[in-house]
Amino acid sequence: MILDARDLPRNLHDIETDLCIVGAGPAALVIGRELASAGVRLTMLESGGHAYEQTSQDLNAGGIVGAAYDDLRSVRRRQLGGTVNSWNTYIGDEIAAKYAPLDVIDFEHRDWLPHSGWPFDAADLEPWYRKAQAICGLGPLAYDARDWMDDRFAPPLRLEDSGITTKIYQFGTAAALVDAQTTAIRDSAHAQLLLHATVTELKTYPLAERIAAALVVVRGRRDPIRVTAQVFVLACGGIENARLLLLSDDTRPAGLGNEHGWVGRCFMEHPRDYALTLLPARDTFLTEAHFYDQHDAAHGGVVMGRLAIAADALREARALQASGTLLPIWRTPSPLLRILRSRKRNQGSRDAAYPRGGAGWSRRSAGTEMLSGVRLLLNLEQAPSPHNRITLSADRDELGSRKAQLHWTWTEPEQRRLENTRRKFADALESAKYGKVHVETKRRPDPNAHHHAGTTRMHRDPQLGVVDADARVHGVENLFVAGGSVFPTAGFANPTLTIVALAARLAAHLKNRLAPASDVAANRSALT
Repeated sequence: MILDARDLPRNLHDIETDLCIVGAGPAALVIGRELASAGVRLTMLESGGHAYEQTSQDLNAGGIVGAAYDDLRSVRRRQLGGTVNSWNTYIGDEIAAKYAPLDVIDFEHRDWLPHSGWPFDAADLEPWYRKAQAICGLGPLAYDARDWMDDRFAPPLRLEDSGITTKIYQFGTAAALVDAQTTAIRDSAHAQLLLHATVTELKTYPLAERIAAALVVVRGRRDPIRVTAQVFVLACGGIENARLLLLSDDTRPAGLGNEHGWVGRCFMEHPRDYALTLLPARDTFLTEAHFYDQHDAAHGGVVMGRLAIAADALREARALQASGTLLPIWRTPSPLLRILRSRKRNQGSRDAAYPRGGAGWSRRSAGTEMLSGVRLLLNLEQAPSPHNRITLSADRDELGSRKAQLHWTWTEPEQRRLENTRRKFADALESAKYGKVHVETKRRPDPNAHHHAGTTRMHRDPQLGVVDADARVHGVENLFVAGGSVFPTAGFANPTLTIVALAARLAAHLKNRLAPASDVAANRSALT
């Protein structure tokens, strides 16, 4: 069931459950649904409500130190569904997102990339990726262009000799991901999801490495509610997961899981680079590049081609990941044509004569005479640096908790690496005679993809990370973390598919720990 914590009885001061999940974004919802279906009693705690609320968002306020970055209130959502509610891609009229898994190389230790390497390899996560594909309403776990070739379109651009290859994104709707999980939790006899329930601290047992309770503040109530559980999961985003660990347990001044100072460190984004513009050599380029626009796949699903650096080329260049999306740049039409375009759009046409670029450009009727160029948008991998981190500010929010503070910089070595990456894509397109590429050298990338990762990084060694390979906080027996904050490295890809895969993996681990003994025995019998 889903309840508003503001409606709970005033004399209710304690809630006892088996599993307490902090957050209600994709990771939390996937774990909640899986454990509720296994008969585990669970309580989920969401700081926001069903819809956007400014008072809830204001609790996200924080400071920025270093390079410019968006207001921390705007880069995440306190709301059922989490940051899914801020997605800005569409399939038709439905809010959607691009999906791609991490590549094999992303899990490897790369000797040119400090702090790289996951505690398991890509093959270990593959079955969970397959499950994540189904949860997210996607097609098969297939992301190479050859798996989606279509006689309706020209073949992918011929760039392989330069180390650039073509892969794809799949698209899935927010409803496919969120609604099924939310409905199952709402209808479960074992689960309760409390809205407007803000966790401000985790309390440990005296002299024990276990969480005793989560303290929950509800507006309008004088005293917090104590939620006690056998197991706790933090699933409230890359900034808030770290902030709660730093805020918790006044017996440890450094915070929970922070004996070696890793909590909050290695914050990573997916900076977006807009410095490359292709001036096509021939009028047929958009037809040749049709595969790189969002389109319905022949055997179902919605996909879009993208340019990628092959793994061997990454190793040879000792480079980081980057993915290129083609976006036509259209000439500004005359005032009269803008009026005609506006009227056509207002009449419900999905085929505006002079499109602005973005997904759907290949279905528009504008001719190449309106094309001024094609931007190659690069989505970049950022190296995990301990200097990019979340700390606590001296300022406090309205609930009395210290605010988060983001320390983020883009360094000169990173810029030099980016210049080399730009040159690789530019050389590939020019060598294949697709046109001339204009490069805005020294232009800095935009850091604001809002893909927060790395602040509670996963590592087998507690001296080098915050959580172990099972996502359990080192030194705390019953506390786990879910979401992108556990990523040791983040590749280039939108993180949701990997977040969901890791959540499904963690849910299976928690089932064995928390499910009724008869269910565990049945599971073991089925496996043997």
